[in-house]
Amino acid sequence: MKIIKIDSTVVSIDRSRDLATAYGVSTATNTVVVQVHTDDGITGIGQTVAAGAWGGDTVETVKHHIDDRLAPALLGQDPFNIEGLHQRMFQAHRAAVNARTALDFAFWDIKGKALAVPVYELLGGACMPGAVCHGFVEREEPAAMAARIEEMTAEADWTWYKTKIGFTVDEDVAWYRQLRNLVSDDIRFQLDGNTGYTLGDAVQSCTRLERLGGVALFEQPVSHLDEMAHLLTRLETPLQADESTGGGPRSAYEIARERAAHVLHFKIHRYGGLLPSARMAAIAEAAGLEISVAPYFDVIAAAAANLAAATPVAKWPAGFSDMTDTILAEPYEPDGQILPPPPRPGLGVEIDEDKLAFYAAQQ
Repeated sequence: MKIIKIDSTVVSIDRSRDLATAYGVSTATNTVVVQVHTDDGITGIGQTVAAGAWGGDTVETVKHHIDDRLAPALLGQDPFNIEGLHQRMFQAHRAAVNARTALDFAFWDIKGKALAVPVYELLGGACMPGAVCHGFVEREEPAAMAARIEEMTAEADWTWYKTKIGFTVDEDVAWYRQLRNLVSDDIRFQLDGNTGYTLGDAVQSCTRLERLGGVALFEQPVSHLDEMAHLLTRLETPLQADESTGGGPRSAYEIARERAAHVLHFKIHRYGGLLPSARMAAIAEAAGLEISVAPYFDVIAAAAANLAAATPVAKWPAGFSDMTDTILAEPYEPDGQILPPPPRPGLGVEIDEDKLAFYAAQQ
């Protein structure tokens, strides 16, 4: 089997609700979708997020990397040789991490379809039910958030909600105090700082927030590993590394070496796909760390669920992205608080070509 053609398409779909973080406000999610065609008639699909100004390449850059740099290095190659293909992609453009992710997903999808097995079987077999999920509430006035939490809890029995901090110490503490008083005692919060604090502000804010109760996890309040390691010693609440994982397997090793987190948050588009993510998970397990896997949506969600299912330390929850539509032929969403991998060969999902064309035309 040989790769004979690679198509890439820029797709942007609006979020159901705007996402406000320390980086700014996001109203849509920009992605690049790939379709890798083989001479055996099997087509693999992949997708990657392009964060643009928030950190990373724009969709235009990712598409350029795929079309002009990576695809020429992949044509005529065996899609089963995923390790070799990664080496070829790295040699063609070592900085094209987001682009490599989409192609990596497509290679695994081809291999699973050809062998008639789900991708999680290729990764070692299912030992977990899939990607564990939590609820997500946008940062708003406490009364509005409490009403939203009550609604979501009634609908899906959520007790764990992620929301945002990392603005100012006094603002965050006053906001959380009000929110904590408006929700039931069994509600727990994952507070994500998105590197918004200095170390001094993080020590003040996180220790004060911790004393208010109900904090299940602090996520990346500061930027640097030495700051994370210092903060970890000041808190009783577990600390999760997110942005600090961006260097892939080397980052996982450095976080473990510096004892800078208890949990690693995997956003697999940052690392180049499933192959490097599996290596990171092995490093985490060897170091006694656990992980959460961000499911995002669509093809990315299917890849994340397959990885989580085959990873014994994938025990912490992450948030499924709430989008206004899907490019998939069939809706794919969490079943309760788990996103199970589709039970079909490959990644287990297929693209709706009409929707792909429609959202590509909106660019």
